[in-house]
Amino acid sequence: MQLGQAIAQIRKERGLTQEAFAKMYNVTRQTVSNWENEKSYPDLSTLVKISDEFNVSLDILLKGDFRMVKDIDKKIKKQPFYIGIIIGLVIIVVALFSFIYANDKRLSDTTKDYADLMLNSAVSIEIHDSQSDKLIAKYGDKSSIDKVNAILDIENWEKVENIDKNINPIYTLELYYDTTKQDANDDIKEITIYSNGEYVSFFTTSPGGVKQNYKTNIDIAELIDK
Repeated sequence: MQLGQAIAQIRKERGLTQEAFAKMYNVTRQTVSNWENEKSYPDLSTLVKISDEFNVSLDILLKGDFRMVKDIDKKIKKQPFYIGIIIGLVIIVVALFSFIYANDKRLSDTTKDYADLMLNSAVSIEIHDSQSDKLIAKYGDKSSIDKVNAILDIENWEKVENIDKNINPIYTLELYYDTTKQDANDDIKEITIYSNGEYVSFFTTSPGGVKQNYKTNIDIAELIDK
């Protein structure tokens, strides 16, 4: 008996219309008609459901239908190929998103990189009290400026959207190049340190005018220790 005949027999013996049978497997009445007329076949998972639902072994359903058996065999043999394609696509997608994320992160840190460059280019750094503008410390040689950069540890700053308004600024770093203070129209205008070195913000007028906030872990005592 061909598979289509077997499906038709099972359906009729249970008193089911093609439409009722179709609803059981989330297909259309026309699909059931095509099955019964050998125009198409159910997929393997649907055949298993029919076998379980009506307590008919797959062996009985497929017995004598060599075309269907051959078709299923072909699909099974193709599965490793399709699985390989799917795995390959997943790897490509993951790699693509990793690349996008890495580049997006890099772009988002442009301001931080700019600050690092300016700090390393400075020939003098002054630290002022943010409230009174009193000079707290001044670094005017390469070794002491390198010390400031090491304490600030810009590489490990973590970008944050905002700093809580209840957290107050305590120090402002002013940078000098050559013998004059930086040009406010070109370079870093100010670097502000908040609350025991837990946060930093700085504003650049170039490129584009950006204020950025970062979560930090700056040792304030070491920074102002002369």
